[in-house]
Parts: sequence; structure tokens; C-alpha cells
Amino acid sequence: MERSGNNPKITGIERNINLLILGLDDEEVRSDVIALLNFNQSKKKINILSLARDTRVKVNGKYGKINALIAKGGEELIANEVGEITGLKVDYYVVLNFKGFREIVDVVGGVEVDVPMDMDYDDPTQNLHIHLKKGKQILNGEKSEEFVRYRKGNHKGEGYEDGDIGRIQAQQLFLKEFINQKLRPRYILKAGNIFSILKKNMRSNIEIGDIDFFVREINNIRLNGVKTFILPGDSVYKGGIWYYIYDKKKTEKIIEENFYN
Repeated sequence: MERSGNNPKITGIERNINLLILGLDDEEVRSDVIALLNFNQSKKKINILSLARDTRVKVNGKYGKINALIAKGGEELIANEVGEITGLKVDYYVVLNFKGFREIVDVVGGVEVDVPMDMDYDDPTQNLHIHLKKGKQILNGEKSEEFVRYRKGNHKGEGYEDGDIGRIQAQQLFLKEFINQKLRPRYILKAGNIFSILKKNMRSNIEIGDIDFFVREINNIRLNGVKTFILPGDSVYKGGIWYYIYDKKKTEKIIEENFYN
């Protein structure tokens, strides 16, 4: 990949391509979804590394949460921090709000997901209302948003036992199902239209001219070659704030064994 100004250009050289996916909350000042998608061109496989939104980072000498960086320095600041954590260069980024997410899912006709539990949660302050029944079902855009945003229920003891990590696993499940179900010729043909429609709901350094490359490569992806990982670490209470402290050595091991090979 060569760069002309700020715009990346893809060459024919086989290499790994790293795409940072950021899903914004309704106020668009925090990133609820942070995932690095690593595509190996030669082996036609995808690795996905998800980062907890509470991951602690140090910027300008001050500690904070990685999901708050979008308001302080935009996607480039988060991309830099993800690069520092993983040792990988972020080639592309996509910053998408939930309106755009819902549109993508609706354009491709929904995604079939096996919902692991009844999900009921209401937060009027966020205008967030989640009501899903357990079982396999096709989720439209609205219901897909509910699925990927669910963490806890209305009552004590409801929700994922491991909190945000459980939500990340659900997000990864959804992304894997989306890739497996929708990377098909009849959907790929819509890629250009989808990209144009969603421009108003996302920020990205992917250009229209790059779409042809991605369409060609998507056709060759081994659908059983999608592997998911969560940035290893632990939740720690420091200074009255819960942080997720990532494990540097375990992270290096995951990257070395999976993202370079």
C-alpha cells in the first residue's frame, strides 16, 4: 500500500491489511465498538481483535479510556493508540454511527443470529430500549443494534456475567455471521451502492477507487478462515474509575502467532 497525501492506495503487493472499525454511541463522542480487522491477502483469512472500550491508555501524560479519545483527537488518535498497543499499522479506518449500522444491515436483508438469552433493557436517558427473545432469528437493523449493544438487563443478575467482555463476544459473533452470510456475490454487487449511501453516516479513508479491490478480495475470502480475539487483560478499579488494563505480553503473543502469519 502506498500513500498519496493522506489517501492510502492499494498496490498488487500481497500483504496484511489492517482496518480499524469504530462504532460510535448516539452522542458520537465515544466509541462503543473498537475492532481491528486484519486481512491476510495471501492466505485469504481474517483476524478480528476487539478492544474493550474501557481499555486504559496514556495520552499527553494522562490516563484515560480509549473510547473517549474520539472526542479528543478523532479516529486518528485512536488509530495511533491501537497501533501502540498491537504493534500493527492501521491502514484504513471506518467510523460508523448506529444509524449507518442499521442501514447496512437492512440493505443486505438482515442477519441471522442465535440470541443466547432473553434480552430486556431500558435506558430512557440514552433512548435505548432492548427487547429480544432467546433463539435463532433474523435481526433487522434495529434489532441488530439492540443485540450488539446489550450488556445488562433491567434487573440485577440479568445480562452477561463478564459484562463488557460478554458484549464484545456478542459483537464478534454478529460480525462473523455478517461475514459468513453476506460475503456472497449478490450482496457484494451492492458494495458500491452501499458505500455511497453510507457516506453520510460514516467517516473513512477508504475511497471509491478502493472498492473494486475489496470486492475482488472479498470474493476469495475463506469463510471458515475468520478468527476472533479479545485484547487480553483485566478490569481494575483505580482512582474511583474502572479501567481495563491490557496484558502486553499476552497481546504480543496473539499478534505474533496470528496477525503476522
